[in-house]
Amino acid sequence: MKQYKDTMDELRFTPEQKAHMVDRLMESAQTSPRRPHSFRRVAVVGVAAALVLSVGMAGATGVLGEVGERFSALFGPATQTEVIDQIGYPIGASVTADGITITADAIVGDTHSYAIVYSISREDGQPLVTQATLDGSEEYEGRLPLSFEEYDLRPTGPLDSLSSGGGGGFSHFYDADPTDNAIQFVAFWTSDTPIRSGKVSTTFRGLYDTTDSYANKTLLAEGPWTLDFTMDFEDSSIALPAGQAIQVSGMDATLDSITLSPLSIMVEYTVHQEIPEAERETGQTDKANDPYAPFRDLPVTLTYTDGSTLEIKSANTSVGSGNGKAKCTMGLIFDTIRPLDEVASVTVGDVAIPVSQ
Repeated sequence: MKQYKDTMDELRFTPEQKAHMVDRLMESAQTSPRRPHSFRRVAVVGVAAALVLSVGMAGATGVLGEVGERFSALFGPATQTEVIDQIGYPIGASVTADGITITADAIVGDTHSYAIVYSISREDGQPLVTQATLDGSEEYEGRLPLSFEEYDLRPTGPLDSLSSGGGGGFSHFYDADPTDNAIQFVAFWTSDTPIRSGKVSTTFRGLYDTTDSYANKTLLAEGPWTLDFTMDFEDSSIALPAGQAIQVSGMDATLDSITLSPLSIMVEYTVHQEIPEAERETGQTDKANDPYAPFRDLPVTLTYTDGSTLEIKSANTSVGSGNGKAKCTMGLIFDTIRPLDEVASVTVGDVAIPVSQ
């Protein structure tokens, strides 16, 4: 019987669990070097065929610079905006409740991943949070100590989910432009199966300031806010040659596919043995005792034409074991957008695969 394993089973937590996770994140961020507008990403992975999260709307094309401007604080300065403008669309859907306006600004995406930016502002033009809260973001690499009690997006058309498999996502708040009264909320998602286009509806509830801690959070506005739009973006993904024999933790495996875009990479491979049933049932989630860990231990490195390299770490991974083999995926959204013609090769294990345009 096929067993599907992700790092976490659900993207739903009790208030106590949320408080603990947020406090741990804040504590760890305080020990990290400060890098303005460099957002350290904390991935949350789930089995998410039923956890349908957000993707954005196709706006009018040809709006030069608009999408790139929205994402410049996340993916880098103007040098990347031309690429972002090619693969993303503006959205513009907006809703106001409790004196707060939330606008879905723009989306970039590809076959397996997306990032969508929302702007949040007060209807009366006043700042949404205090200056102390804004100043405090410097301690957390630009992330603002804010949270939504609920953030949910699901299809409103014939689809019951945005993808047929599992995936992982993360989100955070930041201030893209200190000269205006808006702050931004960005949501990232990577799926191990292709993301489907279609009409979606996203709902936000309970906007909180968590400067002190999640347990002592302050309600800014209750909402709810619901936005309806259509999922779409320019998919610039390419498929690299696959089928090569590789080794994963000393086990024989086959590289099934590599999907690469300026936004992300998805690697799919099959290990020719499965995790023993007893270990699947009793395996622990900590790294030392996790029976799935050896199946995820596959080095992947991008080499660029300028000689620099990027080693894939902290990727969203999944392992499905059964019938004498394990089907595995590894997906990551990049911190920086770079055009594909700057990628010379992708090395999976000890197999180097040229990237030709």
